[in-house]
Amino acid sequence: MVVVLPYIFAVKLVGYQGELICLIQWREAFGESSSDANYLLAVTVVFLYFPIALLTTLYSIILIKLKSQKIPGEQSVSVEEQRAKRNRKVLKMAVAIVLGFVLCWVPWSTLTLLIMFAWDGRLPCSTILFWAITDLMSASNCAINLCICFLFSGNYRQDVKRLFACFRAVPE
Repeated sequence: MVVVLPYIFAVKLVGYQGELICLIQWREAFGESSSDANYLLAVTVVFLYFPIALLTTLYSIILIKLKSQKIPGEQSVSVEEQRAKRNRKVLKMAVAIVLGFVLCWVPWSTLTLLIMFAWDGRLPCSTILFWAITDLMSASNCAINLCICFLFSGNYRQDVKRLFACFRAVPE
């Protein structure tokens, strides 16, 4: 919520052609040295591109740790195969989560930054339609993550089943 606070201060009710409309008056609220484009760029870097780099780094570290993990004692072939299978599952899930995040958010952020920095505000209808689609994709990231976890994790599926079992009516 704090992230959008500057917009609350920048929105002003302005008379325009006999009507009152709300406009973002960024420079009036924050001075000539500030712009909403720079603010959007900073928010995008902090809340999108930095998390992508962090997710990639942390999942890479987890995968390296799993790969290099040595279990003391003699291991049977079946135990080693189970471990390798578990590592492959973790790898697939990590790649799916990072890829899902990137595919949901990067198109929206790229188009938004292009609108703010590269185009003069006159957009063709196809761009507006594409922006609406990318906006929907970014909003669906949470649901997609839920589906990825449900798809790749048996423990997650079991826990969801147990959670819904709590809501079933208990027969008397």
